[in-house]
This record gives sequence, C-alpha cells and structure tokens, in this order.
Amino acid sequence: MSPQAEPAEVAENRIAADWDLDQWADRILEQAGVGVTILDRHGTVMYYNKWASEHLDRKPGYIGDDVRKRHRRAVTNPRFDAMLRLFEEGRVEPVRYVARPYGKTTILVTVSPIRVDGELVGFSQIVLLKDEIQELCARFDESGRESFEREMLP
Repeated sequence: MSPQAEPAEVAENRIAADWDLDQWADRILEQAGVGVTILDRHGTVMYYNKWASEHLDRKPGYIGDDVRKRHRRAVTNPRFDAMLRLFEEGRVEPVRYVARPYGKTTILVTVSPIRVDGELVGFSQIVLLKDEIQELCARFDESGRESFEREMLP
C-alpha cells in the first residue's frame, strides 16, 4: 500500500496545523456569495449552492444528471466537452469565460479541475454576475477607496 500524498495546502503551509478544513467546507461553499456548482469527471451535477439556485438555472432534479442535458445552445456541449478534455489531458489552470445562457443575464464563469491524489475527479464552476461586478467597480472608480469603504462598511 502506498502512503497517501499530503494535500498541497498542508505541504505548502497554507493551512493552520491540525485544522480540518472538511468541517467548514460545506458552509464556505454555501455562504461564498457566488454561484458554485460541482460536477464529477463525467459532467454529472453533484452539488450546487443556494446562490446558484437563486441566480442560475439550478433545480433539485439536476442533481445526478448530466449537465449537458441542461445546455440550451447546440454549440455549448462541444465547447464544454473540449474544455473537459483539456483537464483530462492535464491542464491544471482554470478556464474562464463570459456567457449569456439565459438570454439577458451575463455571467463570468471559472471552471477548475478538482484533483485528488493527482487524479481528476471532477470540476468546480464558480459564477459571478457581470452586472454586479461592474456596479461595484464603477462605484469604487467614482468614489475612490476611502468613500467606497465608508459606503460599504458604515
């Protein structure tokens, strides 16, 4: 039996000694303020957070279902499959893109591979709303940092 590899966050000293991230992971995903969807390596929806259910097309019936069944545009699945192939071939960097899957809402998407002990096990998809990001940036640009902080943190 081979010894289990040490997680990168432990090996790189990016986590407090003897702290078990697993006990908080589900709360972090639920309360992140962004859409989070997790797929297995075949594209099956395994999880989505509450934000995703409120802002994106995510429903309980999608759990355990192939995400390709939910894509509305014919071009989406070949692009999705090409992205997954990149990760299967070893890409470790996230793929970022902008999409408008629901007609009027533009989203900023980051898809990252999830690897456990070097094996590709799935993918995470993080989604932000373009309008929210632009509004925050515009507010910051108009008011400057000090007034922005005062407005955001009364």
